[in-house]
Amino acid sequence: MESVNKQIESWIKSYASIEGNSNKVQKDLRDSDPVKYFLRLSLPNNFEKYGIILHSYWINHKIANNEIREIENDYEDLPEEDLSRVNWKDFYKLKGLEFDLNRAIISSVNWNYQFKQMNNELLPGEGLIDKEHLEHLSEIVQELYGDQEIEVFYNLLSTTDWKEDKLFQGKISELITLSDNTELNLTPSLIYPKDKNWAVNTDYDLSFTTIGGEAKLIQRLIESNVNEIYEIKY
Repeated sequence: MESVNKQIESWIKSYASIEGNSNKVQKDLRDSDPVKYFLRLSLPNNFEKYGIILHSYWINHKIANNEIREIENDYEDLPEEDLSRVNWKDFYKLKGLEFDLNRAIISSVNWNYQFKQMNNELLPGEGLIDKEHLEHLSEIVQELYGDQEIEVFYNLLSTTDWKEDKLFQGKISELITLSDNTELNLTPSLIYPKDKNWAVNTDYDLSFTTIGGEAKLIQRLIESNVNEIYEIKY
């Protein structure tokens, strides 16, 4: 994809970061319906359907049971090749807890988890949508709309030097190539096509991603990613 020196498209620009976001959202929604609150902070009310994509938990099953212990202030590096993705619902089940989407979301935002983190576990990455979800998004968009022209925005806190925002243009089929760009640290903050018929927001402070689009796109993503992508109402 090509780096470009231009502004984000005006229709999505105000949603580039939830930090200092000027979009008016009911403050009491944050506690009563946090999923809806963060959706409205991160995407405009322009689409037929919306979804939330939960970034995975990760577990290293190669660590022996007798070596597993609670993490305090002693995080260890876990080899990426030894980690397995686990969706939120299954992770809560492993912990013996009932999964409730709203409660889990507010717990992740407040860093007030309902369980103890063990040394064989990684929490969902803030600003890090799973590569598998990006690949699947790319595949389904191409099936439904062809190889769309898109813009991909990285907030400066999603770059390696934290100096300036970066914007790229190209085809949806080229999206995954950005993961090899050494100037970028996290995954894209915003992805949207020139056609304006869908948009994705992965804020650097959140362990989940919001997406809006035509009903057929959101439905395909949900059906193909059970317990990983959930439909939510605006």
